[in-house]
Amino acid sequence: MNKALKKINGDHHMLHYPLYKDNKDIFSQAQNNLIEYCIEKFSTLTDKDLLDVGCGNGVVALYVADNYSVNSVIGVDLNSNNVKIANEEKKKRNKNNVNFIEGDAQNLSQVKSNSIDIIINIESAFHYPHKELFIDEIHRILKPGGQFVIADILTTAKENKLLKSWKKKMNYYHWTFAKYQDAFNRSNLNLHSNDDITDKVILGFKMYKKYFNEFSKNGYLRDTVLKLFFIINVKLNIRLLKRKRRYYIFFGEK
Repeated sequence: MNKALKKINGDHHMLHYPLYKDNKDIFSQAQNNLIEYCIEKFSTLTDKDLLDVGCGNGVVALYVADNYSVNSVIGVDLNSNNVKIANEEKKKRNKNNVNFIEGDAQNLSQVKSNSIDIIINIESAFHYPHKELFIDEIHRILKPGGQFVIADILTTAKENKLLKSWKKKMNYYHWTFAKYQDAFNRSNLNLHSNDDITDKVILGFKMYKKYFNEFSKNGYLRDTVLKLFFIINVKLNIRLLKRKRRYYIFFGEK
């Protein structure tokens, strides 16, 4: 996915879904819309220490550092290749207050207790087999009064053994809304809102033909293959969001 999205315009993109806001939005702006939706939940980012758990290629963390007066940003990801890309992007942009490290969201031993003001987790938690441990880590790491946002894709479908087995091989561990509710009720975190933004995400995907306008030209064959890859992913995600999944943003504090 990193390679495919980079071919769109020669640079790394955020790895999450687009969020519809305006018919004029290009793909990168639709992705920015989702991040801005999450950031608007926080009282302020000024002079705050922010942790991006499941930071992927680091583009989201760098976007925050570029556009907000944060004190520091730490990005953590389990995938060493993502961390490598993130550090390359950090060096290219000369962002000294951003650091990327390899780590497990369910055991963030590199991060001190009561040390972080803001935690963001964007489209990563559905890969965690033990999300309850991640929620425990949020509580441990946040300072008193610290805030968090989890943007996650939830399941609404009953799963048979075959589907569960396939999803496990793909590292998919989607929770239901009820399971998230139970986990937050058991934790010492205060959940303030749970927004279902599925319809706006679907609308964001449905603008995919317009997104082709920002694709850089790499030759007819390569462009055709890239567009086909893009279309397949878009159609698949729309189908899943309509039939088996919902997109939620959870916001709360310690």
